[in-house]
Amino acid sequence: MVGISICLISQATFARTVSIPPDPEPSRAELPKIEPAAVESSPYIEIGEPAGYLSLLVNRNRLVVRRGPTSKFKRRGVVMKGSRLPAIERTRGAGCRDYWYRVHDEAWVCGSGVTPTDDPAWGLRYPVMKDGEITPWPYAFVYKPAMEYRNVGGSVEEVREVFKGYGFGVKGITRLYGEAYFKTVEGRLVPRSAAGISRRVSDFEGVEIVDGSPWPVGWVNSQKAWAYSEPSRKKKFRIAPVERYSPFEVFEEAGKGRKRFVRFDEGAWLDRRDVRIVTEASRPDSVGPAEKWIDVDISQQIVTAYEGDTPVYVTMMSSGRGGGSRTVKGKFRIWVKVSAIPMDNTDEELDEEIEKGIDGGVPDEDRHLFSLHDVPWSQFFFENYALHGVYWHDRFGNRRSHGCVNLAPTDARWFFDWTGPRLPDGWWAIYASEEDPGTLVRVR
Repeated sequence: MVGISICLISQATFARTVSIPPDPEPSRAELPKIEPAAVESSPYIEIGEPAGYLSLLVNRNRLVVRRGPTSKFKRRGVVMKGSRLPAIERTRGAGCRDYWYRVHDEAWVCGSGVTPTDDPAWGLRYPVMKDGEITPWPYAFVYKPAMEYRNVGGSVEEVREVFKGYGFGVKGITRLYGEAYFKTVEGRLVPRSAAGISRRVSDFEGVEIVDGSPWPVGWVNSQKAWAYSEPSRKKKFRIAPVERYSPFEVFEEAGKGRKRFVRFDEGAWLDRRDVRIVTEASRPDSVGPAEKWIDVDISQQIVTAYEGDTPVYVTMMSSGRGGGSRTVKGKFRIWVKVSAIPMDNTDEELDEEIEKGIDGGVPDEDRHLFSLHDVPWSQFFFENYALHGVYWHDRFGNRRSHGCVNLAPTDARWFFDWTGPRLPDGWWAIYASEEDPGTLVRVR
């Protein structure tokens, strides 16, 4: 395809692994089974005594962090085994035979899940990323029904049946009794003969807006876009085809309705139907003049990060398809951030089959079971609606999800690191609180 001079940055390249995975279609799979924690102020707590240690070595995986020093407080987050959390202070409280230790603002852990040490606090930044990669792990998909197993003392034990479309992060490959297995992030085993590494992980990414950056900007969203010498689709005005995802600076718009065109270079035009262009958004009244917030423009399938009235990052997304899968509109605040999370509808689908009297012999093609594990950089802003990374499609700029805001991995990571509440090192998830609120997300 002939290239056209596009007045913006080029997209990064990414080496993809080889396989032939299925093309899963997540339904309400995008709604994980976690209940929103009410954002509330903490009851008065007397200041505890100094902890007497530098750090606390976490010795339980996915240790729960509470908002105060009793088990009655709501969750503040989850920390990972092996992390060394700062030991700020300690006190006694219900639900813990040991001391409760404060490790962050409004964040306490029970001493029975940690070991006090005099080593400096330390923790990984989750999900852990390798240099040069755009996802935390390679991802694989099951392409035919199979059993998932666990390794018990060197032998395999059945866990559950997994169906076509089941996606998961791959930690490695192991062999048991002559059989090769993918080892999942959750430590399960999936026969390598039933799954393949995905090649559909998108390397698309948005652009950071800094002083002097072009504005407004857009992307080519059609696989059959052409640059024209005049604002007309007539073949005689064609200059050259333009690749999908090519970013460009918007110089001028002309025409109306189906005859609208946008000029992106001197004497070069694109059909408005072939592109997505950011539209400037007004700051919500509840947002401060320097406060971070996110604008989700469903009509253009574009997400923009703002600091007050200033855009700082913009990219394309995939929102809900519509109908029962539409993306909810309104103003919300991020209430929880999770490094990676499973999103599936298997329980709901099976319950529905039971209610309808459907037996277990339903052909796979007639079922709608979706199970997408290890979905990275998930930020829930209203109930179970989230901004999150996807590894199962490369259709950004088009409505495709079942309600969530799908982002390419690089973009999902950028937004996850930029928004509040910030995820401390060593933590897997963090809930917003009154003192540490989540970033506002406006969907329009």
